[in-house]
Amino acid sequence: MTVIDRLYTNAWYVAHAAPEKREQLAADVTRTWMAAEAAVEDANRARTVSGLSPARSALALSIGNSAQAEYQRARSRALEAARCTDIIAGHAFTITRTGERGGPVLIEIASCTMPRTVSLSQTQRGGEWTATMVDPQSRHAERFTTLLGTDPWDAMHRACDWITSGQL
Repeated sequence: MTVIDRLYTNAWYVAHAAPEKREQLAADVTRTWMAAEAAVEDANRARTVSGLSPARSALALSIGNSAQAEYQRARSRALEAARCTDIIAGHAFTITRTGERGGPVLIEIASCTMPRTVSLSQTQRGGEWTATMVDPQSRHAERFTTLLGTDPWDAMHRACDWITSGQL
């Protein structure tokens, strides 16, 4: 994937983060599903009616296949948009948090368009955030660990900055 592809893809994720855009994607899924169901019904009707030409039946099947493909694309776009949970500094990320209040916390951060990931962990409330940074495309160290301080917001933003730029 080129840098331009990543920028375009990131722009798509950012544009589709708004709730109204996600609702549009969901409406597209419903609309295309209904069109696919109608096309399949037409194709089945064309196959069962006697006296119709094979060409008409083939056309009905082709339209049904096209409608099914459009439905699958709409569904894929909606699932892809839902995959990204946060927009930080203009970049789309998937962020998951596990752990209990006061106990150990683990935050997994992944870019929606880049292969770098960060696992932030804190063993006790108010303690240091430890970041395990993974870059599968790195020439030197694919994985390394560093401390990012005690401020959770600063640690999160530094981790996101590293994912997008490769620099701490």
